[in-house]
Amino acid sequence: MFTPIRRAAAEAASFQRLFALIVIGVLVLTACVAPTSAPRTITLRTLNDSGVTGTVSFSDLGGKTGVDVEVSAAGNLDMPAHIHPGTCDNLTPQPKFPLENVKNGASKTVVPVPIDELFAGNLAVNIHHSNDDLKTYTACVDIR
Repeated sequence: MFTPIRRAAAEAASFQRLFALIVIGVLVLTACVAPTSAPRTITLRTLNDSGVTGTVSFSDLGGKTGVDVEVSAAGNLDMPAHIHPGTCDNLTPQPKFPLENVKNGASKTVVPVPIDELFAGNLAVNIHHSNDDLKTYTACVDIR
């Protein structure tokens, strides 16, 4: 039979084990989404005298890729963005991966493919003028 002191000690030990398991679980989950290497950043090329300049950064998320677009939007406050097959000079119009719209100069998206697949070649990030004017490209960069 437990005395009140032994019961309190047993409960404290159980609480410590539970707390340790929670901490380990949080660390494991954090490791699953944390970048596994330094981001790769490439500079966008301005198109059609848009004035849009900036960068696209790719972060390895262990089987997925974080894609962060940061631009000087030159008055374009909501621009669709995609990863397209091809190159900036020879772009396939149908996107391979949609990105979050670049709003107020920024966009963050997780693409469901490894970073090495994106950098394997023949893909480009393309930014469009607006949802109403997808045919006018404001900036682009080949993923290399």
